[in-house]
Amino acid sequence: MTPCTSANPFSFPFSGDVTQAINPWSWWLRLMSQIGFVNINLTKSSDPALERRITEEVAGYGRQLGRVIELLEALLTHTDKQAWSDGEKKALDDFLELAAEIAAVKGGYTAPTKSNIDRFIEGIRRMKESDVQKYGEVIQRLRKELPA
Repeated sequence: MTPCTSANPFSFPFSGDVTQAINPWSWWLRLMSQIGFVNINLTKSSDPALERRITEEVAGYGRQLGRVIELLEALLTHTDKQAWSDGEKKALDDFLELAAEIAAVKGGYTAPTKSNIDRFIEGIRRMKESDVQKYGEVIQRLRKELPA
């Protein structure tokens, strides 16, 4: 069987690629906004259709929050905190603890995004200044793992 193309407008079952996200609840939630006394509203947005498009086509909430956390960590790394109040420093510590807990749940995996790579390179530069031997070991390992 051949897939549906402009030359062949008909498509048969199992005849081509399937690229459909299947969520068993999505059909139900779109048909019914209220079931008895239970209201189901996935997002509180002034434009739910736009919100749904963003989460389906651009990035889900987890990815959006992950990027915000990465950005805040990067900004806070380069911020002078000496003038901060004790409450502000506690809020910072709580945030960094939350970020570390999230990273632990993710298994310590950090996606190779531009900001992560920039932070990695900055860390390598600092290592070169503070511990030349360790820097050499890391560079040797990188060359081994990432041959040209």
